[in-house]
Amino acid sequence: MKTFDVFEIGGGLYVVVQAEHLLAMNSVVVVPLLPREDFPSLRGMTVDVEINGLPYRIRAHMPLTIEARRVRHSNRVAQLSADEGERVLNGLYTILWGL
Repeated sequence: MKTFDVFEIGGGLYVVVQAEHLLAMNSVVVVPLLPREDFPSLRGMTVDVEINGLPYRIRAHMPLTIEARRVRHSNRVAQLSADEGERVLNGLYTILWGL
């Protein structure tokens, strides 16, 4: 598991946003990827990506903490590009620090 890996967990897609040096902990911070057409774009807080040819919207303003074992035992389906990962982090910074 690495930062910006996308996993299928419980039928949904989630991207790992926790720093790699903290991934050995018992919990992992993730944000959901939801079908793009089902959710509006929120300036600076959503990131549009394609995973396996399908359009998704990453909801950076909706972080979740889940048990790390759930991620470790799930299927990795993609890895975000460095640019996509940076935009997700910028969305997190917006909700956490108003930057």
